[in-house]
Amino acid sequence: MSDVMKETTEKVGDSEVKIEGLSNGYRITVRGDEEKLKQNRRIGGAFINLLRQLEKAGYRLPFPFSWILRFWNRYSRP
Repeated sequence: MSDVMKETTEKVGDSEVKIEGLSNGYRITVRGDEEKLKQNRRIGGAFINLLRQLEKAGYRLPFPFSWILRFWNRYSRP
């Protein structure tokens, strides 16, 4: 039995993004060119590292960036 309540699929550039509303949260699936997705992950990882270094240096991060960093820190915990 599937717990998907709503879903939508959108074309974003060369990739396809599918968002599913589940009974207990959301699931996001991205399909596209594997090499381009790997490159975007590396760029995203470098951005997260920059935010971490700025926070460690004592800079106050504006709202969206501090939220992104808090979310990523919770997400990447084992």
